[in-house]
Amino acid sequence: MLRVWGPLVLCLGLGCGPGVAQETTPAPASTSTPAATGGMNLDHAEWAVDLEKRHAELIKRNGPGTDAALRDKLLAMGEEDQAARGMVHGQPVDKDKLVLAKNMNEIDARMTAELKEIVARHGWPTIALVGYKASNAAMLVLTHSSDHAWQRSMLPTLERLAAKGKIDGSALALVVDKELVSEGKLQRYGTQFKEVSGQMEMFAVEDPEGLEARRASVFLMPIKAYEEILEQMYHLKVSDQVVEPK
Repeated sequence: MLRVWGPLVLCLGLGCGPGVAQETTPAPASTSTPAATGGMNLDHAEWAVDLEKRHAELIKRNGPGTDAALRDKLLAMGEEDQAARGMVHGQPVDKDKLVLAKNMNEIDARMTAELKEIVARHGWPTIALVGYKASNAAMLVLTHSSDHAWQRSMLPTLERLAAKGKIDGSALALVVDKELVSEGKLQRYGTQFKEVSGQMEMFAVEDPEGLEARRASVFLMPIKAYEEILEQMYHLKVSDQVVEPK
């Protein structure tokens, strides 16, 4: 059986786990937060310090958000998304395996409809509008939506917002890769993996030599650190083999 793995938790860049201070007091997440880093202590990693600093600047520049009601709604949606995937407050309910809700597809479809309504009324929820965590919660719902046509239609707008520092680029990177893989194309940021014979293999990426630079540009950790977190999360080894597009 082949299974496609991207992180069930969107927070595999830094700064988006439960260690993030509430938007009322903008601050970066601790790089040692277990839920944000798969249990790895990254306090002394140079790249981790750099990413934490850049996230702090992003949060400070955009502020705590101006729409508290919408922020609360999106945070609740994000929590429901994660609960359907066996996660509560950023950590697995079952430490031995991730248990997915039987009605997960129904939950995703309902929240996709809710997010579409939010976007139609307010535009995409930026950090300035709803705060950092809630903006990423919106991206979490989009990432898990089965409406690929809508996902693709949103990408140009989201890429512009990320380029302007109005949303978190690491959150968007997962959506970009998911769409490229679904279209049988090379992924860009190396976030998507597939289970093959009891191991995880990364879907092939465009310009492999430039992968680390692309990941750094959108607030993603180095690929080796990311693979370690995936191994701890899914209890599967990451193979050196890659899945080529069909």
